[in-house]
Amino acid sequence: MKHKIATLWTKHEELIRYIIVGGLTTLLNAAVYWLLSGVFSVHYQIANAIAFVIAVVFAYIANKKAVFHTKTEDALDTAREAGSFFLMRLISYGVEAGLLELLVKGLSVDELLAKIPVMVIIVILNYVFSKLYIFRKPKAHKEEA
Repeated sequence: MKHKIATLWTKHEELIRYIIVGGLTTLLNAAVYWLLSGVFSVHYQIANAIAFVIAVVFAYIANKKAVFHTKTEDALDTAREAGSFFLMRLISYGVEAGLLELLVKGLSVDELLAKIPVMVIIVILNYVFSKLYIFRKPKAHKEEA
């Protein structure tokens, strides 16, 4: 069993790390959302926006350091990477806000319960953005014969 776990970790380490960081980011997002919306009665879209900003800052740092291990050469490269991260997260935020609006206003789902399926969709979307666009590894150049 220990060997199977080690093999699984070796084969899918980046994805497992992303799931862990994504889970922590999602918990942070949900906790801030719940605190603002459920405890302090802040409008759900405002609570969602604040939770989003806090979660994105955490997610960028955690994904860069713990998941994708990217190194940036200079301030311009760091700005490009961070800018791409925040832009993609803004896109996913638009999807999140739209889905919340659909579930809460359109389908009369409780605003706290609506957040759960939306978070699952957003975690998947964010992984795709991160893997394919933001933290992609440079392609190795083929040696010409």
